[in-house]
Amino acid sequence: MNFDGHEQIDAMDFACRFFKARGGVVEDQGLTREILLPEAAAQTLGMDEFFRVGPEAVAAEDRSKVHAVQLHTPLLDRMLTLAGESVPFARAELKFDYIKTQGFDRLIEDRFQFHRSKIRVMKTGEARTRYLVLTCRYTAQSDEIKQGLVEICVNLDTGVVIPDMAQGLSHVQKEFSVKKAGGLNEKEIEAIRTLVSRYGQELVQERLASFVESMNRRFQRDTASLDAYYQALEKEMRQNLSRSGLSQDLVREREEKIAMIPAELAAKKKDLLNKYGIRIDFKPAAAMYLTSACVRVFVRLISGRNHADFTMIYNPVTKDMDPVACQSCGAGTYDIGLCPNLKINCLNCLG
Repeated sequence: MNFDGHEQIDAMDFACRFFKARGGVVEDQGLTREILLPEAAAQTLGMDEFFRVGPEAVAAEDRSKVHAVQLHTPLLDRMLTLAGESVPFARAELKFDYIKTQGFDRLIEDRFQFHRSKIRVMKTGEARTRYLVLTCRYTAQSDEIKQGLVEICVNLDTGVVIPDMAQGLSHVQKEFSVKKAGGLNEKEIEAIRTLVSRYGQELVQERLASFVESMNRRFQRDTASLDAYYQALEKEMRQNLSRSGLSQDLVREREEKIAMIPAELAAKKKDLLNKYGIRIDFKPAAAMYLTSACVRVFVRLISGRNHADFTMIYNPVTKDMDPVACQSCGAGTYDIGLCPNLKINCLNCLG
């Protein structure tokens, strides 16, 4: 199987992984494989619980005994359809040869802005944390449609989005888990929905810059055409009023129509705004759950005579500190301050 002339994907390997993922047992018989599936999985595929699969050439000899697994064969098409119905979910542990152990006070001072307060590092400790890399398919819909993929990395323990982490992950060793495990709980899923809603449009803003520019340009062009049309229409109607022999009723009727032009123009412009306005929708395409070593940095934020203790996280993937979650709105931020109620807040919540 070949996609766009790039990576070659073996159809039989895909099929075997598909069967195993659904609780099946696969026995290698050389050119063919013997498959034993749970009853529910077999019914979903429309197969018996026990069957054999192989390449088209082998299946052609006796299709009653061997089902073909090859591009455009019915069985493979059904498997591909079923595989695409749910969001792929993978688990992995990140592996590092070295993790920073000192110099966090300088790193924090350089990375964060402290509003009328100062920071003091109390101690550090090795720890573990969890991240979720969520790949979303976005659809920007206006007079045209633009689609693409965007990755959102979230620290599941703090609930904040980690900028630039997705790019760094490609250089980090990962040990994937093959054990079947549950996904996220409902509370975590709801938190992810909130984060996608909050940060999704910001993350695709740069990618949509030319699309937004195109829609704005067409909106301005059509708006200018409307203005020109209604200005010409009003001018013509006023000139007609100066004609002799018009009755009072006709004059009054035309004046009323002239008076309605601004409202009609505003309505037309509103229609254009709806036409060229951009609506962005996000749908999950894949998710990767990561466990990672990290360094917890225990700090004290001091403002006058008040202080509050909290922890920051050093991220060995980005080699930087993760943003801190505002204790009022929950947003991740690098600009923090201490409220009178001793909450660690972002600048917006500081008021």
